Order: sequence, then C-alpha cells, then structure tokens
Amino acid sequence: MKNFLLIFSLVLSTTTFAARKIDKTLVVVNEAGILESDIDVFTKKMKSKSYQELFGGVDGKMLSDKNSILQLLIEEKLINQQVKKLELQASPQEVDAQIRLILKRNGITQGQLSERLKDLGTTLADYREGIQRQLERKNLIDREIKPTLEVSEDQLKHFYLRATRPGAREVEFKIAQIFVNAGPEALARANKIHAEVNQSPDKFDALVKEYSDDTSTHDSGGVLGYFSKSSLSKEFRDVVPKVELGQVTKPIKTSAGYHVVKLLDKRAPGFDSLPKEQKEAIRNQMMGEELDKKMGLWLDRKKAEAHIHVSEAKK
Repeated sequence: MKNFLLIFSLVLSTTTFAARKIDKTLVVVNEAGILESDIDVFTKKMKSKSYQELFGGVDGKMLSDKNSILQLLIEEKLINQQVKKLELQASPQEVDAQIRLILKRNGITQGQLSERLKDLGTTLADYREGIQRQLERKNLIDREIKPTLEVSEDQLKHFYLRATRPGAREVEFKIAQIFVNAGPEALARANKIHAEVNQSPDKFDALVKEYSDDTSTHDSGGVLGYFSKSSLSKEFRDVVPKVELGQVTKPIKTSAGYHVVKLLDKRAPGFDSLPKEQKEAIRNQMMGEELDKKMGLWLDRKKAEAHIHVSEAKK
C-alpha cells in the first residue's frame, strides 16, 4: 500500500534537479502541464541518495513503471492545487520552527546539518523546500482527511484480532504450585505430594496449605498467575506447555527446590489484556493504514473532479 504522506511529503520542484527543456506535454491537470522530461527528473530524484536518506524511499516497482510515475505526478499536481486553494501553504517561519525541532530531536547543530546535506549532494535550500512541502501535506491531511478518521475501541480490537494471527499471539498459562524447599528429603517429599495430588486432584488447594513451603500462596491455593511461555523459567518452560488443563506436572527441579505445578488455565491474550503502550502502538498502526486508505479515496475523488487531459502523444 502506498504511504501517501511519505511519497508526497517532500516532492521538490523539478527545476531543483534539472533545467526544464521544451518537450512534449504528456498530461494537463487543471491547466497545469506534466512534461515528458518530468518523469525522468522525478525518477532521478526518488533514487537520489539525499531523498532516500532524508525522506525515505518509494516502492521500486513504481519507479520502474512510467505510467505509475505519471500517476504520482498527477496526484502531486492535485495536492499542490488543493494546498493553494485552501491556503494551507507553510510560511518560512513555520519551516524554521520545524527545522529547529528536527535539530533538537537529533541533537545536532545547524552547521552539522549543512555538512550532512553537502555530503548527500543536496543543499539547505532544497531541504527547506522539502520541509515546506512536508508541512503543507500535513496541513492538507489535517484539514481534509483526519476529520473523517474515527477509530472506536471496538474497531481497534477487531483490527488487532485481524492483524494478529491467533497462533502468533503468545499463549499464557495460569499455574499453581506446591513447593518443596531443597534438601536431602526434598525429592521424596515432592514425589509423595505428586502421588497424593493425582489421587485427589480436587483437593489441590488443601494440599497446598498442608505441604507447600511457599507460605505466601497458601491462601490463594498456590496460584502464581498467568505466564507466557517465554517468561517461564527454562525448567518450567520445558514441562508446563505439555500439560493438559487441570493436570499436574511431575516434580520440577530448580535451584530452589521442587515444584508440583497444576495448569489451571490457558489463554491467548486478547486486546483488553494488552498494556496501554501496546494499545497505543496498535492504534497508531491502524490510523496509519486508515489514513492511507482515506488519502487514496480522496485522490480518486479529486481526479474525478479535475479536468485531466492526456495528450495524443501519450495515448
């Protein structure tokens, strides 16, 4: 899927890279022409080291297809025209403020930025023009696209479930234990407890109080909580996932002693159990994808409304 904000954020005027020459007009978009030479200039710019490093890349398949590049140039014309119509141009002061923010964020000085631009074969003037266009695209999206974006909690949950295969969500195991401290008779005690639990599995809670050396879990029936496989200790990780619900493991030896573990529940964590930070990351991902879709629809609508004339030479 095209990332329109990226593709159109910093499309510089073609005169930055090459002088215009009199050549064939391929397409006219509301009286603004696209020349045959514009395709070569645009392709060169997209492939330039400075554009790739400063502003990200464009799908290589697009750059190898003349018609795809022409469509990008048509869309660029429509965006520029709409920015002008709605008076969304970025002022020099706004560009200055954005560059100061970039310098602060990256911990560099204006001089260091200029040196880096020089190394990349571009100039501060070109960079400023790119920042200006980036701001104007953001202004356009804020005005035309974002007001139509509404993401409810239910939509976010459905997006998460669609985007994440159940098998890719790490299973969590709810476990309880009867713990036996390490010592000369520890294994014998643990084996005895294991045998007694197998005979009376419904009495696990009572046996916790009777036998477990972990007194902190006596009142909870030995419950330790939910653990993903990766969060379990190696000794538990090799055994617990293989146990059926309601069953107990044979004594598991660790450096602390022996553990008779009961598997109480198994679940794949859903959206509601995710931490706030992860939910926010999922929301940003969904908003990004929805933004691309909405931008695509907006461009389709503007194309339908515009007067786009394809020259006979192009046909």
